[in-house]
Amino acid sequence: MAFQRMTGYDLINLVRDLGPVAAVRDQEAAERMRVYPKVVGAGPPDFGVAEQSGRAWRILRLGAMEPYGARVDLAVHLRDTAAGRDRRAREEMRAIADRCDPEVGEATADNDFAAGGTRYRIVRVLGFTRFGEDGPEPARATDTEEGPLRSFLIDPTAPVGPAEAALRLELLSLVPAAGTVPEGLRQEAVTAIRDHPGVVLLPPEFTVVEDLDDRWRPITGGDGPQDARAALAHYFRVILPRFTPPGTPPPSPGELAEYARAADRVDADRGVEFVACGRRFRVVRVVRMIRVGPDGPEPARPSDDDPGER
Repeated sequence: MAFQRMTGYDLINLVRDLGPVAAVRDQEAAERMRVYPKVVGAGPPDFGVAEQSGRAWRILRLGAMEPYGARVDLAVHLRDTAAGRDRRAREEMRAIADRCDPEVGEATADNDFAAGGTRYRIVRVLGFTRFGEDGPEPARATDTEEGPLRSFLIDPTAPVGPAEAALRLELLSLVPAAGTVPEGLRQEAVTAIRDHPGVVLLPPEFTVVEDLDDRWRPITGGDGPQDARAALAHYFRVILPRFTPPGTPPPSPGELAEYARAADRVDADRGVEFVACGRRFRVVRVVRMIRVGPDGPEPARPSDDDPGER
């Protein structure tokens, strides 16, 4: 089954006359680039499902820690949506769902599937955080509550302002430095740049991190800044009384009371930094990107299906 190629995958459509909201966001992004000039990888890749219909690619969902989990998500999606299709498409969709479902049989390691004139792909998304002298970049004033990423159009030709264009240029050729990862993984990254030379930015996500002598440990997070703050309040109220961080004594009754008061402050405040019991927490902005090429978004890499190789 032939599908249309992605056009403009290697273009950045820079425009200077942005709408009022986009202009304010781009200005804040430019200011943050000066204060937080260094881009650092934010943990392992995220995996999800993308769909091609006609020429357009959309991300259906993200959030799987491995391609295996994304294939299970695809199986659920196909079974949920098969009912509204014609008989042949239903059969094709359910057959793919069975291949992706380990409870039915031996799950496939394929990343590309087609059914009823629609193409599905297991895709790979990387996260990055900007760093400056005071640590990782916090959430911005212009950040909004996007919610879980659903039906996001992957459009490399969409107009962008100067700050987003500069970030995409910065991410285009980013690969792990020699010696920092196994050479096989580094070569996969080089191959990804060759085969998928474009970059599309996705809506950011937000992580709550703790400052441990300038080493920032992730604690929790969310889809938007307020979602991340709610997760931090839950950490103070529910998680800490039940689960003690490794290497630390259980919180005393007085400390638990202080954590509860901190949770109240988090609920009432739209800030980005909070202190409780001498511990410092920050709501950090994580930029997400997906590589694109003539065949569409980058699929999972061979090593992604073998965590031991990462």
